[in-house]
Amino acid sequence: MTEIRKMLPADIDEILGIEKSCFTSEAWSRDSFEAMVSEDFLTALVCTVDGVLAGYVCGSCIAGEMEIHSVAVRDCFRRMGIARALISELETLTDPEAEFLEVRESNAAAISLYESLGFHLVGRRKGYYREPDEDARVYCKEGGR
Repeated sequence: MTEIRKMLPADIDEILGIEKSCFTSEAWSRDSFEAMVSEDFLTALVCTVDGVLAGYVCGSCIAGEMEIHSVAVRDCFRRMGIARALISELETLTDPEAEFLEVRESNAAAISLYESLGFHLVGRRKGYYREPDEDARVYCKEGGR
């Protein structure tokens, strides 16, 4: 059974493991995830599959604009629609007028997902990522869902 729910402080240890495996040198800290579950303008969701934490999404929505800060899915749960479901639920909860995100230029799987969800390329941030150094593609989706 698949369930999407708000991220809880008790989820953070498991989330840190997923975060490190997905983002290595760019991984968020415990403090960052603790802020995600405690600040009103931030929304953090997790997806569980048969009780196992499979992935998460974190975003903020201010004045109708949402920024998706992080999306990650545990390796063994990829290609099952979990990231798509998490982003869709985040959109439902925040109902943004516009959405933004950055993605590594080499992350073809994520780029394909975002484009299939209606995001379009609006710019690049030179040298945005480290280890390895890489540009970010900046995507926008007007009108939320």
